[in-house]
Amino acid sequence: MDDHANVFATLTELIPQIAALDIAPDMLTRETSLTSDLMLDSISLLSLMALTEDRLGISFASHTEQVANLETIGDAVDLVDMLLSVKA
Repeated sequence: MDDHANVFATLTELIPQIAALDIAPDMLTRETSLTSDLMLDSISLLSLMALTEDRLGISFASHTEQVANLETIGDAVDLVDMLLSVKA
């Protein structure tokens, strides 16, 4: 599995832990909206980012504007991929 797929798998594993909806990870796609489909509010999004930081050893601290503008799971995957490439 490539890094991109690993990031997607990690996020789809973490999202059900914080989403208000009961959703199976296999129902999530890159196009799934974080707010309208998953009903994540700003607190839930911050929780997702904190879990992702812990799991992958990255920091969103200097990327708060990008985090605030995340719309889909794909956007989150792309941001995490970018942070992982900077870390490497």
